[in-house]
Amino acid sequence: MNEFDSSAIIRDLEMLLDQLYYWAKRAQEPRSASDDDGLGGRMLEVATANLEAFVTTLLDCFRPLELVPIRVPTSDLVSAIAMRARDELGAASVTVSGEANEIVSADVAYLTRAMSGILRRLDPCGRGLHLAVARAERGGRRGIEIVLRTSPTARAGAPRHGTAELEWALAARVIALHAGEVQEHAGPRGRAITLFLPADS
Repeated sequence: MNEFDSSAIIRDLEMLLDQLYYWAKRAQEPRSASDDDGLGGRMLEVATANLEAFVTTLLDCFRPLELVPIRVPTSDLVSAIAMRARDELGAASVTVSGEANEIVSADVAYLTRAMSGILRRLDPCGRGLHLAVARAERGGRRGIEIVLRTSPTARAGAPRHGTAELEWALAARVIALHAGEVQEHAGPRGRAITLFLPADS
């Protein structure tokens, strides 16, 4: 289990519960012109979904994860990661360069889900993301390296629900279960996160 800032998690849980309480109370009030046609009820659904997502991620940080790995060509894995990044960033551009003609043993569903935590850590906020793929070696192990990099001009975006701490811890755990590594970097070229996954020998 990766260490994370428990105080940040408690703050986020309190915030989500406060939102749930506020919108539940507002949804029970008599309808008025100021209610914007049932805004209270709709926001209560959003607050409930946010809390459910938070609790699911929290539980996944502690309970055993059962991977179902399959042999995947690097190009297919990178395409799945890029698709998840586009979903997370909306209309923001996601570019890919390089190639590594390797086969990796991966649970694609868990790896692409881990992208949420990685993207939240990078916080590209709609400015675009670049994925660079290459062959690599770590400790005598052959594999692939995927570097996710934001623009040097990327700014902090609007806050999202839940906690980045939990999602980052879960992402690191998923990568570790694949016998891989994840590292965070910052420099003049912008912020980056590097994933290493061993090749399937």
